[in-house]
Amino acid sequence: MGQTGLHLHVSLEDRQNLNADAIQGELFSNVDTEEIKRGYRGTVASKVAGITYRQLDYWARKQIVEPSITPSHGSGSRRLYSFKDVVILAVSKKLLDAGVNLQNVTAAIGFLTQRSTDQLANVTIMCDGQNVHECTTSEQMLELLQSGKAVFAVSVGSLWHQIETALEQEEYVDLEAKPLTIATGRPIDELTAMRMRKKLEAQRLQRATA
Repeated sequence: MGQTGLHLHVSLEDRQNLNADAIQGELFSNVDTEEIKRGYRGTVASKVAGITYRQLDYWARKQIVEPSITPSHGSGSRRLYSFKDVVILAVSKKLLDAGVNLQNVTAAIGFLTQRSTDQLANVTIMCDGQNVHECTTSEQMLELLQSGKAVFAVSVGSLWHQIETALEQEEYVDLEAKPLTIATGRPIDELTAMRMRKKLEAQRLQRATA
């Protein structure tokens, strides 16, 4: 597939951060007010998102989809992904499988990261073979379906619920426990624990000043 444009339904105020073809739509806050309580190792994130660990590692190193809780800091360190990260990984996999080029997938990832975790449950990504559209209302989806083009849709909301169910069966790191532990009770290394505490404190301060 050749180069395509990314069409996003966003507010006029946010257009300066997108391409010239952006379509006016609903304004979403880019502040995720949900406190992250669980982190997931890369092995769990890749398994639930349906990608290989090698692909997960490549995306993290190339900064396509990075773990938002704990990035890798050299050999021996472990990445920790949030629930939202895993959803975005799964959406990226679906878009690539549909033939969307990496440039547009990366642009879609950048926009989805600006949504809160809860807002992702109301998003549908639609591809008409040339452009990628991010829809938040049934009217937007109907407009694309009536265009006469063959349309492929990725329901972010559907993936959201599937991943939520799947992660309930997987090992996780309890970010509220002190010392931080994984579900089996094994303590994680203190350096990782310190980084996560700093991350959580920064999130609390951001919410307090928002």
